Formats: sequence, structure tokens, C-alpha cells
Amino acid sequence: MRLKDKVAIITGAGSGIGAASAILFAQEGAKVAVVDMNLKGAEEVAQEIKAKGGKAIALKANIASTDEVDKMAEIVLKEFGTIDILVNNAGTNEFVPFPVLQEADVAKVMDINFMGSFRCVKAVLPTMTEKMYGKIINITSVMSVIAGKGQNAYNASKGALKMLTQGMAYDLASYNINVNAVGPGMTRTGLTKNLFANPDRVKWFEEKIPLGRLGTPEDIAPAILFLASDESSYITGQTIFVDGGMVATR
Repeated sequence: MRLKDKVAIITGAGSGIGAASAILFAQEGAKVAVVDMNLKGAEEVAQEIKAKGGKAIALKANIASTDEVDKMAEIVLKEFGTIDILVNNAGTNEFVPFPVLQEADVAKVMDINFMGSFRCVKAVLPTMTEKMYGKIINITSVMSVIAGKGQNAYNASKGALKMLTQGMAYDLASYNINVNAVGPGMTRTGLTKNLFANPDRVKWFEEKIPLGRLGTPEDIAPAILFLASDESSYITGQTIFVDGGMVATR
């Protein structure tokens, strides 16, 4: 019960890493707002949590919209009374080689991966600063420090989010708000489904990962839980790479 009576918002929680985190948070005692553009997916995760005796609500919100993000925070406050934890997990990608990369491609990825997280923090910040407590966890990627071919916009967005994490940690420390990031490695999620559809490509990645396998959402969620718990109270501004050792070899 490391998150007993804490209230957590997790974006992109209708599947993958977000869903695994929501379920784990609830098992550890948190009341969870399961947020996703796919309301059906969010409702399924929330129902699984409630079936196991946990507390959860499912919300549809587009983090590219300030109005929808603000409404999301309002609903959570009305339902649960406070907000203790924010996990910025929702994200997108565009696999476009730089010679044909367009401004619109970059704008779309940055607006969701970077500005979406910014909007969510802004929405919960008044509550966290007032109560002088908060845990913010941004989901970045190994691609925040390792370039991926044809992933220029994604690299830039995750690199920017990594530095935003560090900057926010500095600025919010006086409010007793911890801001950290988790950088997943090559993980099987909906976002990477097409990437890993080719067995030869999977083998190529596995050969570059010291632990010799792709990650799963269940590999990533415990690191997010740790940063959301008071066990990490003296950690801020850090990125924990959960990547099977991939970054260590670069």
C-alpha cells in the first residue's frame, strides 16, 4: 500500500504502459483517474481496477487541448477531492525521414509529447502547490538521448520533455513537488506494434539490448510506481531508463 489514499492521474492509460501503471497504482492503494483518448480502453482498465476492489474513474481527454486537460483536472478534484500524482504517459510518434519531414509532422508530435505534458502539469499545479506536495512523472524514452532513424520529431519531443523535467524539478522543489522521468527502452506497446511486427527487426533490437529482449509495460510500471511513492522523496530532476541496458552501451 505504498500509495494508500493518494490520488493519481495517468494519461494514455487505456493501454500499454499507462494501463499497467494504473492497475499497479490501484493495487498499491491509489485512487486512479484513467485518462485516454480511447474512452473504451480507459473504461476497461478502470473496470478491471474496480473488479479487484480498487477505486478508479475513466476519463476521455485530448492532451492537445488546454480546455479538455483543465476539465480533466476539475473532474478528478470533484470526484476524489485532491490530486497527488500526475503521470504524463500519453504520446505519439511519426516515423518520417528528415528529408521529407514537414513542419506539420513536427508540430503534431511536439504538441502532444511536449506541450501535452506541459498542459497537464499546469492543470494540476495549483492543487499541488497549495498542499505543498506532489509527484510528477514524465514518460520520456531512450530516444531522448539516442537518435532513432526517421524519428527526428520524436527524438526532439522526448529530449525536450527530459529537459523540462529537470527544469520543473528545480523550480518546484520549494513546493515539495518531485519531478522525475522514466525513459522506457524498446517496449511492446500499441505505439510500437507496427515497429515490432517484423521478426527480423525484433531480432535486430534484441541484439543491441544487453538483457537480450524487448520490454513489456509490466517492466516499466514498477519504476513509475517508485517515483510516485514517498520512497523517492529525495529524488528529483532525474530520468530512470528502464531499457534492458540499452543506454549503457551508447
